[in-house]
Parts: sequence; C-alpha cells; structure tokens
Amino acid sequence: MRMILIAATACATTACGGPGGPGGPDVMGDYGGDSCTYENMSLRADGVASVTWNGAEIALQYRQEGAKITMIKPNGSSSLFTLKGNDLVLEHSMFCTRK
Repeated sequence: MRMILIAATACATTACGGPGGPGGPDVMGDYGGDSCTYENMSLRADGVASVTWNGAEIALQYRQEGAKITMIKPNGSSSLFTLKGNDLVLEHSMFCTRK
C-alpha cells in the first residue's frame, strides 16, 4: 500500500505518462496550417518534435503535462503550447492544426 501511494505521488508531481501517454491527450502527429509559423511540426512518441521552419528541420525535445506541451529548444529556452481540440496553440497567437 505504501508503495502505491509513493508511485501516485510521483506521478502527480512529475506528470507521468509522457508524450501521448496517460498523462494527457494524445498529441502525437503532424501539425501546420495557415495560422502556424512553422511549415510542419511532427510530434513523436519518444518526446521528440521535428519542426520545419524556413525550409530547415530542427529536432526539439517536448514534454507533455496534460494539455500543456512544452517545446524545449536546443539552447534550453522553451515555448508552452496548449492543446485545444485539434490545435496546438502558442499564447493565443499561433495555431498549429493537426493534419
């Protein structure tokens, strides 16, 4: 019983489940569209996002906590997206729609 409580506490504080897992809705797939700055965003199950921007493809790490998806850039900075329906939304200004 004690082990179950410890595991539950760990999940609550670290958002266990990872990308597309029980920690939140399935975000894996390709995103883009007219309201998206990126030509394509492809989120994979291994926590890697391939982002195509101005013809260049960049691999980013991403972390999912429920409907919140944090994209971590190679320089360590990050951007917080929110999954709303089929859209990944960045601060109400950029909408990338699931293809």
